[in-house]
Amino acid sequence: MDHKHSFYWFAGILIVSLLLVNTQFFKGNTSFLGVSYSDAYTVNSDRAATVIKTYVTPGKTISAGDTLITLYSPELELDIEKLRKELMLMESEIDEKSELLESELALYDSEKQQREQEFSADINLLTQRLALQKKLSGNETSSSDEFNQSNELQLQIESLKQQLSLELQAIDIRVNDVTQEHLFDVSQIRARQELARQELDWKEQMVDNLTRVAQANGVVERVYVKPQEQVDSFTPLLSLNPRQPTSIVGYLVGQKDRNKQLGDTVLVRSSEQSSLTSTGVITGFGSVVALPTILQNSSSITTFGLEIFVEIPEDNPLPVGEKVIIE
Repeated sequence: MDHKHSFYWFAGILIVSLLLVNTQFFKGNTSFLGVSYSDAYTVNSDRAATVIKTYVTPGKTISAGDTLITLYSPELELDIEKLRKELMLMESEIDEKSELLESELALYDSEKQQREQEFSADINLLTQRLALQKKLSGNETSSSDEFNQSNELQLQIESLKQQLSLELQAIDIRVNDVTQEHLFDVSQIRARQELARQELDWKEQMVDNLTRVAQANGVVERVYVKPQEQVDSFTPLLSLNPRQPTSIVGYLVGQKDRNKQLGDTVLVRSSEQSSLTSTGVITGFGSVVALPTILQNSSSITTFGLEIFVEIPEDNPLPVGEKVIIE
């Protein structure tokens, strides 16, 4: 009989305790409890490489921008050196073609000057003869033969001038042809240069990425490699836990108000330090599950609640893994 009374007494105390807890957070109050979580992320190798140095150890607190690890890729360095040499050779090829063009243009210019001198000499000689012939044909005793000779000399002069003009035009056409050919060749080389420069920039960016830095504040969880170790592409190098939580999971228990909607804005407050708060947005609802141990009020009776997922800003002040109040 005494054992039976003791059992009823214990059960009564337990029920009263649960009712008190429910009264505070699980009934008649629009706020509800939750837990702050952080998602660990892994830093992987982008390519096959050799570990040169690790700058962190498990448990070390880091800040965004801190160097974590450096790698070296001989294959990548060889690719970069090859591309740099190719760019130098292409630039030398352009210089050679430019010098060749200058030489050809100088030859054409020299040819034009020579032809002009030759024709000018012939034209000057004929012009002098024409002047003399006109002087003679101006006399009263001049014959028709002398007049015809003057006309013939004039025709010869005009013919030489036309021939010179045609030859100079032909040279100009050859100059234009070699110039256009040169410009086309150079444009082709420039196009190859641009592709090589883009590839070089990409390769150099890959070299920069061999020095891995922290993208956010956090704590080093594990370091998987050591100096001089060879790693393949996508090999995990180390894992990090953010210093601040990245998400909140709240739990609606019992008859608590369930009018929460996707996209609703809520206030998340630390249960230990009420001054630490952050805004949040409801991003989803889960299923009814047992509350985490940190939220259970009794070791003998398990409390269940509806999961509510809340997204919070990265720069929030809340501690990780702590009980929070969602309002």
